[in-house]
Amino acid sequence: MGSSAALALRRADSSLNVVVVEPDNTYAEAATLKASGGVRQLFTQPENILLSQYTLEVLRELPEVFGGPDRDLYVGWRQNGYLFLALPNEVEMMRQHFDLWTRHGVKVEWLTPEAVQEHYPVLRCDDLGGAVLSPDDGWLDPASFLRLIRTVASEEGSVYLSDRVLDIELTKGSARVRLQSGRRIASEVVVNAAGCWAPQLSRAVGMPVPVEPMRRYHHHVIGLQPFEGLPFIKDSSGLAIQALSPGLLVGLVDFSAPGGFDSPIDPRYFESVVWEPLANRMPSLERCRVTHTGTGFYDQNRLDGNAILGNWPGHLEQYYIACGFSGHGLMHALGMGRGLAELIVHGRYQTIDLERFSYTRVLENAGVPERGVR
Repeated sequence: MGSSAALALRRADSSLNVVVVEPDNTYAEAATLKASGGVRQLFTQPENILLSQYTLEVLRELPEVFGGPDRDLYVGWRQNGYLFLALPNEVEMMRQHFDLWTRHGVKVEWLTPEAVQEHYPVLRCDDLGGAVLSPDDGWLDPASFLRLIRTVASEEGSVYLSDRVLDIELTKGSARVRLQSGRRIASEVVVNAAGCWAPQLSRAVGMPVPVEPMRRYHHHVIGLQPFEGLPFIKDSSGLAIQALSPGLLVGLVDFSAPGGFDSPIDPRYFESVVWEPLANRMPSLERCRVTHTGTGFYDQNRLDGNAILGNWPGHLEQYYIACGFSGHGLMHALGMGRGLAELIVHGRYQTIDLERFSYTRVLENAGVPERGVR
C-alpha cells in the first residue's frame, strides 16, 4: 500500500519528494507476502468492484503501465476465475448480486448445480442452489507484484528508508516524523499505510480507527488428484479454496475471533475448523495431507470490513490513513494508492470516488459493509 501510494504520488506530481519508511525490507511479517493474491470483482460495494477492475486493467496492460528497459514484468497472474457457491436459501441474494455485477460491467455466468458438477466434478454439488463464475478474475504472486511496484516507485523517484516510525508530531500545515534511528523528517503530508501497525500510530496523533490485527490461517493441502484447472472457490461456509501446485491453499477465517498480535496460534485449527467443511465440499479430500500451515494477520476493520482512507477534514488535514483493508489490500492497492494521490495533490478524487471509505463514517459509526460476501 505504501509503495502504491508513493508511485501514484510521484506520477501525479513529479516535483514531490516522497519518502517511504520501511522497517523491514523483507516484508516477512507484512500481510502482503502472506496473501492469497486473489483479484476478484465479486463485491457488493461499487467502490470495491471498481478498484478490482482497475487492478485487472493494469494487469492487462503491464508493459504500458510498468514497462521499462529489461524490466521483469512477471507477477504470476493466473486468470482461472472466481466461483462463488450458493446454497438454496442464498440463491435469491446471489441473484441480486448477479444483477449488480452485470450492471457494473463484470463478466459473470450463472451456473446451476448440474453445470457446476459438470465443470468441476471434484466438488460436491447436491446441496447447492447455484453458483456465479467470474472468468476474468484470478490471482497473482504477491511477492512478485510487490517487487514490481516497489521497483518502479524507486526508479521514478521515491526514496526508501530502512527505519521505523516511532512518533508523528503534527502542527498546522506540517508534520515531523521521528524515526528509530534518531532521524527526524519534516513533511507537509504524512500517509500512514502501516497495515496492522497503523492503528497504533493513528491513536498517537488523536485519530483512532476501529482496526486491529486479526489472525488468519492458510493451509497447503495435497490430495489424490491434481487441481490445476479450478477457479478460486468461495463456499457459503466461508471456506476459500485456491489451486496452488501441487495441491490447494485453503483458508476459513473466523471473523468473530478476538484480535491482537498476542492472539495464540491454534495448532489444531485445520482439524477443528477447516477440515469438515473442506471434506464436505470436496469429498476426495476426506483423505488429504496438510503439508504446511501458515498464519498472518488481517488489518481488520471491525466497523464494516472495508478500507479507511483519507484524512480528518478540519482537524488533521496533513495526516492521511490507509488501513483496515480486511484482506482486500493487495487486490486494491493500486487503486487506493491512486486515490490517495488524487486526494493529496488535487484535494478530491478524480477517478474512483472513494468518499464512502472516508474517516467520516468512523466518526458517525456508519459502516458500509459488504452484503453476503467478504
